[in-house]
Amino acid sequence: MLVRPFSLRDVAFAARLSAFEGWGLAANEYENLAHFEPHGCFVGEVDGEAVGMVLAISYGKLGWISALVVKRPYRGCGYGSALLRTAVAYLLDHGARTVGLDASPDLADLYVRAGFAPAFDILYFRGQPRPAASAHNGPILPFKARDLHAVTMFDWACFGANRERVLRALLRLSPVALLAQDDAGVGGYLMARRTHDHWTVGPWVCTRLAEALLQQAVASIGPEPLRLGVPAVNASALRLVREQGLEEYYRETRMYHGDPEGVGHPETIYAVTGSDKG
Repeated sequence: MLVRPFSLRDVAFAARLSAFEGWGLAANEYENLAHFEPHGCFVGEVDGEAVGMVLAISYGKLGWISALVVKRPYRGCGYGSALLRTAVAYLLDHGARTVGLDASPDLADLYVRAGFAPAFDILYFRGQPRPAASAHNGPILPFKARDLHAVTMFDWACFGANRERVLRALLRLSPVALLAQDDAGVGGYLMARRTHDHWTVGPWVCTRLAEALLQQAVASIGPEPLRLGVPAVNASALRLVREQGLEEYYRETRMYHGDPEGVGHPETIYAVTGSDKG
């Protein structure tokens, strides 16, 4: 198999693969990913036919891999492993000491064989939340562009890497962006954006005021369905989303390769950004 860089002419191929796998990512979302880290996206070809892909994002000492997929007729030939090795090598060459990813149940064994170790599960919830009794004000403020540096530093301490590029991009895409801030400084933040027929909540990262952030978000969104992925190690987050009446429908396993210090503090992650960006 020939592994080559992903280009904009591959966007339609990526969207077709996504639709076949039921991921629900549209062509423009792959185009955005390709622009975000153009040198970290790869396509595998056999006899000139595109048969698989993988995406990688460098956060410095932490690298992230997503969208590893091979067309079904070509599975079992080692092509997925070859794409994975390419993505890992790219991230290590760009300074990563830890590489993370979210593994679907059917790919977990592949990642274990490649040296990835399970850390914790991500539980995905969906449903229409209970109406918010009242919107919290006080320490819950709109998250503005001027807050980006402070939020990035806060997120870095929690997630384990500098995600300023991701946060800046998501802030532009998130009509609901909230900041929990009091006399002690930033205590958390939450972003939510419209995706197809629902709102996707995440990232939602907190050391305090998590419930107030969620209630404000629910009040801002209104009576519409939500989806979010919650680390299974965050008991407080699980309690909050279940109290809202949301139901678990899917799970993945967050896995890491390399230095365990790059894992961050998942107990402060109330909702992940997504499997594509961590």
